[in-house]
Amino acid sequence: MSNVTPTAALIDECERQSENCGYTATSFIIWLRFLRWTRTALLVAPVIFGAIATWKILAQTSPISTAIFALLATVIPPVYRASRLDQAITDYETLAGEYTNLRDRFRQLARIAAQKPFPEFEAEAKPIIARLEKARGRALAPPDWTFQRARRKHKAGDYQHDYDQRSGMPLPSSTSQGDRNP
Repeated sequence: MSNVTPTAALIDECERQSENCGYTATSFIIWLRFLRWTRTALLVAPVIFGAIATWKILAQTSPISTAIFALLATVIPPVYRASRLDQAITDYETLAGEYTNLRDRFRQLARIAAQKPFPEFEAEAKPIIARLEKARGRALAPPDWTFQRARRKHKAGDYQHDYDQRSGMPLPSSTSQGDRNP
């Protein structure tokens, strides 16, 4: 039999979900940066390749290169449209924001709402948990390297609030000194 109270168990779960949402939001933001750079490259490359393909010096010295640049200038735009990159960016932007908000809501639940009687605390937690379940219903899957990078950033304290450090607020378990070096 466990000696853990329902309040303590819900606080632990809120802290855990806050940490998970932080990692997810950060990995989505890292992937968003990559997607946005990719979009920029795919929009600019055809213009550059088209300009190179029409360069007379290149056409006279290397007709094959001219043909390759012309091909790239014409193939990249339909590939970009077919990739639906703009929709992916919109989806990741939306969920990165939602997971960031959920991270903060779970932290507030653990730190503030937990001071209330358990029934009130649980009642405040239920809609936030429902929002998390709804966000998880969208199966976006950035590459694993984005999660690893996000985890390293969190472990290094990149997302540690300055206020918490000044106020002596205890660090969440994910960034405590004992857990910084896995």
